[in-house]
Amino acid sequence: MGRMDSTQLQRALHLAQEVAMAPSAMLLAAFRSRAFRVETKSDGSPVTELDRRAEAVMRAVIRMSPEFGHLPILGEEAGLEGEAAVYQWLLDPIDGTVSYTRGIPTFGTIVALEDTVSGQALVGVIHHPHFGETYAAARGLGSWCQGQRLQVSSATDLRTALVSAPDAYQFHRTSLDAAHQRLWQACDHLRGYTDCWAHTQAARGIIDAVVEPMLNT
Repeated sequence: MGRMDSTQLQRALHLAQEVAMAPSAMLLAAFRSRAFRVETKSDGSPVTELDRRAEAVMRAVIRMSPEFGHLPILGEEAGLEGEAAVYQWLLDPIDGTVSYTRGIPTFGTIVALEDTVSGQALVGVIHHPHFGETYAAARGLGSWCQGQRLQVSSATDLRTALVSAPDAYQFHRTSLDAAHQRLWQACDHLRGYTDCWAHTQAARGIIDAVVEPMLNT
């Protein structure tokens, strides 16, 4: 597959939205039911059978695409499937598994199409099953939620801005204790919104900024 033009990106974006929404009904059916077992992965993070089942559903939807189904898929739970290529799909079936297992609705399903040469995301989608909202963007085509064009905050004053940051432990783990202290001193409205929900609200402009010292790349 050669370099993607805007028409191809639009089709990839449409597929990514379909993929992100595919396990939604299954996740909502089990949400707050506690009818699942929580396990611990080797990195210490939690995982459930719903994570694995949701990713399997997402992979199946991608593989049915005549245009994009041959691309490799790198998933949070099942790892890499397929040979290296210029483009690859990235999947996180439940971003915010801790929240999901506790009955907190800020979890979401994430899909991206990555240009492996540049390391840039060409397409990105986050679907929030509990809220019924899908946030979608493609490089050069803007970002949208439920047909509404998104615009990030234009705030310039950190003192009055609404900033989301995690707990002090994450700053300590990354040797950023001093930065955490400065952030608390500089912001009047520092809140601890969690998971991909914080980032979609920043994309919408509701939250002015999100600070994440421990994101995995």
